[in-house]
Amino acid sequence: MKILITGGLGTIGSCLSASLFKKGHKIVIYDNQEIGSIENLEFYLTHKEIKKIKIIKGDILNFNKLKLLIKNSDYVYNLAATLGTLRVVKYPSKMLNVNSLASHKIIDYCVKLKKPLVLFSTSMVYGKNPKVSVNEEDDLFVGGNTKTGLWWYAISKLSEEAYANAKIKENPNSKIVIIRPFNVIAPVQNPTVGFVFPRFFTSSMKNNPILVYGNGKQRRTFTWAEDCVLCLVKLINKKNYWCKTINIGGTNSISILALAKKIKNITKSKSNIKFVNPKKFYGNHFVEIPKRIPNVNQLKKIIGYVPKTSLDTMIKKFYSFYTSKY
Repeated sequence: MKILITGGLGTIGSCLSASLFKKGHKIVIYDNQEIGSIENLEFYLTHKEIKKIKIIKGDILNFNKLKLLIKNSDYVYNLAATLGTLRVVKYPSKMLNVNSLASHKIIDYCVKLKKPLVLFSTSMVYGKNPKVSVNEEDDLFVGGNTKTGLWWYAISKLSEEAYANAKIKENPNSKIVIIRPFNVIAPVQNPTVGFVFPRFFTSSMKNNPILVYGNGKQRRTFTWAEDCVLCLVKLINKKNYWCKTINIGGTNSISILALAKKIKNITKSKSNIKFVNPKKFYGNHFVEIPKRIPNVNQLKKIIGYVPKTSLDTMIKKFYSFYTSKY
């Protein structure tokens, strides 16, 4: 198949592009290369292999180009997004346009041209839902107010999901699936936009203070990119997942403070762990989510697999990568 992957140089996109390429598919990547880079592909592929992938640098808001790329593809993955807490807060209107307006156009084109579409949302749509673990049918408690920049990201993705579901209702034969990923990580993650793993490792390796927001008790699960991609690849071979919303994520959680300590220990860092008020970086309307843990029973039912890489293994792999880097 000829597969179009928007945002194909990012954390998930680069891993997905490499995996599908190795399975013999013809890959076209459309990416503005602001966060993602060709270097990310080098983590998975040789230079010779990368040359066989068509990489187009472009703006997802160039709708004429986008429509042409979709028309010439057999299958579409939309991972293009403005993300990373720092970028979301710094460029809110751009984020809303990319995450909502561009996604709406991609959905329109895929439905009209009858192209299967895998649409990436976010676990942030669950917001303040108090459940121990959240499933796809649970209520979405987006918090804050219209001045809370971080929530705009969740709202943009809710808009994307709502539009996709509206199109599915109007076009029942459409092939669209919505993916809600939970903190997918890989060593290639960009350290400059607020992602916690590269941020902690970069600080630890440089013996700089490790900044923990709030009291560090907030809990998160993390998902190894290759596990996430394996789930996506397994879904391709199934017929009963279209028109669904699916969580993909690890289910073992850890507090952010405990994560900081683990990273400090493995790097033998002299860094101090420093507690800071996140509002200093993200504004007075910032709201921290106490926990975000997925229920992945639906994923397991459909493909018979869920992400399995342990947190300690992820940390060791990050350490190996950063050791070679520093």
